[in-house]
Amino acid sequence: MIRATFDTSTNEAVFALFKNDEEIFSVTRECQRGASKLLPWINASIQKSGYHISDVEQWLVGKGPGSFTGIRVGIAFVKGVCFGSGAVYKGVNSGFAYLYPFIDRDDVSEITVLHDGRKSEVICNKFIREGQTWLEEGVDVLRVEDLRPELFKGPLVTQMDLAIFPDGIRPSIESIISLRAGHLREDRSAFPDTKSAMEASCEPIYVRPAVFVQPAKKK
Repeated sequence: MIRATFDTSTNEAVFALFKNDEEIFSVTRECQRGASKLLPWINASIQKSGYHISDVEQWLVGKGPGSFTGIRVGIAFVKGVCFGSGAVYKGVNSGFAYLYPFIDRDDVSEITVLHDGRKSEVICNKFIREGQTWLEEGVDVLRVEDLRPELFKGPLVTQMDLAIFPDGIRPSIESIISLRAGHLREDRSAFPDTKSAMEASCEPIYVRPAVFVQPAKKK
């Protein structure tokens, strides 16, 4: 079974390819919300490993939290590839790709990923462990100045600049440099078995949804 994981919820596109449970490779590049170079980049990366993009049978794609355009680019890309190849896909909370600093520690049962919610807000994306499985627990939005250690039961992980956080909570936060696409596989939920279920699994989790304003009529 050839599987792929892909996430564009940040300014980086992260991609990993697996054969069964063995990682073949993982690559990262600046995405900057553009899709035009993603297909050639991914296709070339796969071919270097002796495979073709049509060999991928399952895709996991990050559905946010993240930027409106970035998430849409990633999801649309995977849907397009699967439409042509017949592969199945599933949308996954992008927070799974942040969990690696603590995910294998037996003394940790809860992790919260902090995403930049803009306008001085932080999206708190919580995950809990049940046995050896990590589950997404919920998403809350808090003002930066309202963040306090007592609000969280476990470690905090973020890509954000730690300087923006209050002094009292900063020591509790683990800063990471980049996402790891392969950790999207920590979502152990079953793959959707119908096209409508695959579509529903990709409902985006936006940092801040785009606001469409009715254009003013010319007088």
